[in-house]
Amino acid sequence: MPAMPNRIWALIPAAGVGLRATATTTEAAAAAPTTPPQPKQYQRLLGQSLLSHTLRAFGQVPAIAHTIVVIAPGDAIFHTQAENTQPHASAHAVGGASRAESVRNGLQALRTHHGAQADDWVLVHDAARCLIAPAWIERLIHAVQGHPVGGLLALPLPDTLKQQAPAGDGQPAHVAATIARSGKWLAQTPQMFRLGALSAALENADLNTITDEASAIEATGLRPLLVPASAQNIKVTYPEDFALAEAILQMRQRAPE
Repeated sequence: MPAMPNRIWALIPAAGVGLRATATTTEAAAAAPTTPPQPKQYQRLLGQSLLSHTLRAFGQVPAIAHTIVVIAPGDAIFHTQAENTQPHASAHAVGGASRAESVRNGLQALRTHHGAQADDWVLVHDAARCLIAPAWIERLIHAVQGHPVGGLLALPLPDTLKQQAPAGDGQPAHVAATIARSGKWLAQTPQMFRLGALSAALENADLNTITDEASAIEATGLRPLLVPASAQNIKVTYPEDFALAEAILQMRQRAPE
């Protein structure tokens, strides 16, 4: 009997709050000012949560066996938003104190609840990168499936990069140096690695210092593949990012089929 091909899973960490994005979308801004801000992933763009836009994109990639969303224990929002409960996705309330801890716990949930194996591939994606397009996900899968390590979507750095000089409390920032941008890339998500390799890398890493999966893999001495992405694949991080994301979504809606 021929061996079964390695499956591809998606993991969306969505257990954080996103304090830098407490200012809201144009829809949420109309709410009473005393209303506590929702976690960033549940704020809405064009009537749907950021997380919903993200899940819809992953649901349109046939190669993905299943998507899990790692939510915080006690999260009472996910299942109240019907658009988040899609057939191709399920939530697991195993979120940790950091993004890396949530990913590590999510990888274990894939094994325990979905039968994922160490050699299977896992795409880890930020819930707040809600402009991800199915074509970009498929580009990453196509590029990485034959690679021995894995890889990530990334964008060559387009701007001049400045190093800040040390400053005292309350002092304005000053430039210490200009850093050559040649060979510098902006890391995006999804990032795609073997489940076993990523689990091992996270187990041996300081989870408080790991900001993405590639850095955990790099710490083991391996070199992930850089797969060119799109400048539209932004992470909604700051208040002004909501307006930009809404504008891009509206542009896509108006685009001819």
